[in-house]
Amino acid sequence: MALQALHEFVKGPSASHESEAITGGRGLYLPPEAGAEVSELLSAESVAEMTAGVVELRNLMPGGDLFHSSVLALMCGTLVENGADPGAAIDATMDLFLEVLDALAEQPDEMVRAAGQLTFMATMTMLSRSKETRKRWRAHPRIIERLDDLEDSQLVPWFLREIFTLHDDLELLVLDPKNRRAFEFRLTGVRDRLYHAYALLQDALLQHTGPGYLDAEPVDPAVVRYARNHALTQAEFEARTLLDHQRFNFTFPGGLFMPGSGSPFELPLHDGRRVLVVEPKGIHFGWNPADMYGIAHQALKASADLTRELDPAAAEALLARCGLT
Repeated sequence: MALQALHEFVKGPSASHESEAITGGRGLYLPPEAGAEVSELLSAESVAEMTAGVVELRNLMPGGDLFHSSVLALMCGTLVENGADPGAAIDATMDLFLEVLDALAEQPDEMVRAAGQLTFMATMTMLSRSKETRKRWRAHPRIIERLDDLEDSQLVPWFLREIFTLHDDLELLVLDPKNRRAFEFRLTGVRDRLYHAYALLQDALLQHTGPGYLDAEPVDPAVVRYARNHALTQAEFEARTLLDHQRFNFTFPGGLFMPGSGSPFELPLHDGRRVLVVEPKGIHFGWNPADMYGIAHQALKASADLTRELDPAAAEALLARCGLT
């Protein structure tokens, strides 16, 4: 498609009635010719056609009007929600996202706020589906700085900062000094609160070792599905009545316990991997999943994957090196 009308639209200046329609909740305004081109793009049925549409929209974004570029980003996000490859426009969307954050910090007028509403939705849609992109953009030096600057402004929704602090492909050693066992895990899409990691680790560890390991109580399947963000109903998605608690004592070598409110980055390192110790439960700690690992987007999948259990000799050597004799 030539997308001539959309090209003229994105390069032209935004009008106040366009942004007022967004901030006033009346929806998106497009000139008729541009609207017809969008309708044709959104009518694509195959993943290949939808992804090609995202690429065409992405190519129109650089150098365009801030608000109009945000309209294109939203359309890209809509196609991604329908099945298009999230990587097709993520870098262009992230460049726009930073531009919007800068504008919000400098001159948050109605046009900029409206651009933010559109860009934020597209950003969340794409990052929720792309672990590698989250990892790459998490390291961007200005992202967290800008989000911190805007934290109290109420101009940026809470979930955007959360997705830039998720742990993806974080390697974790889980040591059991009582049974002289050691396990390697990889955390993906896990929030920066150990409560979330604990909920996923408990389930994965008990599935591997069998019921009653370290005298642990069974996990609650509803809580595990919530922690994974897997196949939730709308009622479950909105529920704040679930409660969870630790089945093991979680600590670290030389420690008494590791608070679930802490970050995985607070765990000690051993050969580049974070180290967590599990023991039979002593003190009872509970939490509300909606507070501690509430869902930022329905497409975001979290997991704690057991990559391997060390053989007995390797486990014994590792436990000794960590002072767990």
